Amino acid sequence: MISDLLSISPELRREAVEHSHTQRVPALTSPSAKALVATASTPPLQIEHATPLREIRVTLNGTHSELALLDEGSEIVVIRQDVWQKTNTPINQDVRMRMQTANGGSQEMAGCLEMLEIDVESIKTWAHAYVVPEAPYCLLLGRPWQRLVHLSKAEDTDSVHVSVHDP
Repeated sequence: MISDLLSISPELRREAVEHSHTQRVPALTSPSAKALVATASTPPLQIEHATPLREIRVTLNGTHSELALLDEGSEIVVIRQDVWQKTNTPINQDVRMRMQTANGGSQEMAGCLEMLEIDVESIKTWAHAYVVPEAPYCLLLGRPWQRLVHLSKAEDTDSVHVSVHDP
C-alpha cells in the first residue's frame, strides 16, 4: 500500500527518501552544553571525612571563660552543671524539660539559667540556658542564641569567620 503511493507520486517518494536517510546532527553549542562539558572535565570534589566542631571563647556572667560549641541543630542552649556552678548564676528549677540527645536517648535537665550573660569579644548577649549534669561540651549555643545575635558563618578551606551582632 505504501509502495503504491510512492510509485504514484515522485514528490512523496523523494520526501520519504530524504526523511529515511541518516543525518549528522551538529553538537549543541549552547552555554549550558558548554558548562556541562566543562563540569565533566573538572577534578572531583575534595570531600572531607570529618570536620572539627566550631567553638568560640565566651565569658559567662563576667566571671568564667569557657569554649562554647556552636550547634545549629540544637533548639536550646545547654550548659553543663559544673560550668554553671562556676558562674554563680541562680537556677530556676521550675523551668525543666527532658532533652532528646543526639544518640536517641533523653536526659533530664536540672532547670534553667534565665538571662545568662554570655560575653563574646566584649559584646554582651544573653540566653536561657538549660543545665545538664553531664555533657561532652561545656556550653552549647543553639538556635535561640544564634538567632538573637544574628550569627553568620563564612567558611573557606583554612578557617571559619563567625559574626555576632549586638542584640
